[in-house]
Order: sequence, then C-alpha cells, then structure tokens
Amino acid sequence: MRKIVLHEFGGPEVLVVRDVPKPVPAADGYVVEARAAGLNYADVVERRGLYTKNPTLPCDIGKEASGVIAARGKEATEFEVGDTVCVARLVNSGCYAEFIPASSTEVLPPPAGFSFDELAAFPNTFATAWYVLTENARVRPGESVLIQAAAGGVGTATVALARSLGCSPILGTAGGPEKCAWVESLGADACIDYTAVDFRDAVREHTGGRGVDVVLESVGGEVFDRSLELLAPLGRIVVIGFSSIDGDYAERIQRVHPLTVFHRSISLAGLNVANLDYAARRDTWHALVAHVEEHGLRPEIGHRFALEEAPAAHRALESRATRGKVLLTL
Repeated sequence: MRKIVLHEFGGPEVLVVRDVPKPVPAADGYVVEARAAGLNYADVVERRGLYTKNPTLPCDIGKEASGVIAARGKEATEFEVGDTVCVARLVNSGCYAEFIPASSTEVLPPPAGFSFDELAAFPNTFATAWYVLTENARVRPGESVLIQAAAGGVGTATVALARSLGCSPILGTAGGPEKCAWVESLGADACIDYTAVDFRDAVREHTGGRGVDVVLESVGGEVFDRSLELLAPLGRIVVIGFSSIDGDYAERIQRVHPLTVFHRSISLAGLNVANLDYAARRDTWHALVAHVEEHGLRPEIGHRFALEEAPAAHRALESRATRGKVLLTL
C-alpha cells in the first residue's frame, strides 16, 4: 500500500510516498481503508521537527481521516467490516496512508449524511471548536466571540458552532477582503482584515469598547498579546495552537503574569486535542455529533490534493493561501 512516512524533518519535500506492507489489526483494533485525510497545522509543525518532544524517525504523519472498516481484531466489537467511520489518531499519527491501523479509541462513529471528504474534515476541527466553546470557555447565549484565523478549518467550524450556540456578536480575523467576505457568508457578524487594519480597533468598535467574552487564539506572538488586551471582565482566551512558531520559539515563549489575570478578572486556558481521550469522553463526541446533525452543520472544505501532492498541500497550508479544510484524497 502507499503511505507517507517521515524519514527526516524538513520542508514539504520530505513528504515522500512509499510502498509499505498493509497493516493488520490489533486484537482490540481495526484497519480502516482510507478515503480522505484531513491536514492540520500540527502536521506542519511535526514535519518541521519543531515539537519539544519530536517522534523518533522514521515516523508516521497525519492525525485524521475517513474511510471504511477493512478488518477488525477479535476483541473489537463496536464496528463491522464495511462500516463508514472517522479516524482520529491524535497521538500516533499515520493517516497519510491508504490503510490505517487504529485502536478502538481512535475510530469514531460519524455524523449521518456526510461525504467521505466531509468526514475527514470533521474530527479535529469540530471537536476542537466544540471543546473550546462548551468546555474551556463554557459560552452562554449572547456572549461575544473573537476567532483568530477564522477562515481556516477550525476557524470556520467555530463560526458555525458559535452561531448555533447563540453567541453574538461573532467576530473573526482573516487575511484579505475575499477571505473576510467568505467568513461573513458563513455566519460571522464581522470579519476583520488583519492585513489592512489593527484588529483591536475594529473589535472595540464592534463591542462598544467593552471587549469580547471569548477569544479562540491559534497564532501566538503579537496576535496573542493583542487578543489578551481585548478580553472583557470575566473574559476567557483559549489557546489552540501557535502557527507563528519557528525554530527559536522555546526561547520566546510568552508568559502571562498571575497579577494580570487577577487584576483584570480574566481566564487563560489551552486545548491540545492530542490530550483528549475520545474513548473516555464518548458522551462529548456523541453530543457534538447530535448537535451538528440537529443544526445541519457541515465542514467547509477549501482544497483537495492527491496523496502524492502532499508537499503542495503543505506549502499551501503554510502560505496562508488556503481557506476551510485542506484534504488529501485517496
């Protein structure tokens, strides 16, 4: 079968398709024949070798996919061969492949009526947005939300979920007027072009100078600092990534003084989906799926690449030229 395995860290050119043996399921696991794989910025960080604890080379890459059960172990009982499923390999990776070995905790029941492309775009984007809004931030109807990088996969999912949860106003940032217009067409009350204006001024204008109740922040650096400024009293900022990361980031990690949190009555939280145990939190997953089905929500897919085009897909993701979810189709 065809699979991308990292034999070295580096630029997109290290993403080489190789022929490897087809996997067999563990006793309590499955093998999924993949139909599409979702790209995440975490894949870029992993490919570049920028995590504080990098995996040992050679290593797999890719954290989510869709497909059908091709084989199952004797102790795996939740799904039958031929069932359509989502795959979330948040720790082990390995979804840039035609066949994916997955434990019973990594195979998830999908929302009804989704295409394979939509299912590949769903697990990490919607689960991240759901956890941020309902667990980290615990949003209430009528609360305001600012979504950094609102045109991305997680950003568009957060716009949809925030709207369905009754948040208002829903504000986003994106690069360029076309992206901003698109984000507004998805349900944001306003999207701010950060290449043209200081988003702080625009957010204060939209909130009457009060600031926002919740910020979803994925960029880091100056964007984090400016986002923190915008929190209203009892506001919450949830960090889900750091796309501004580079090789020197360990020496420049930002620190928020506890007195800042105390004096302003604000909260700082973080969410790394690799820490989430979907098996232990099956009720949360089912709640998300039920909510999405009830409100008719769907992932926004912006770009599709073949498995062999993974280098081009990563370049597109890094260039910030993409919008919505980026997929590898198999």
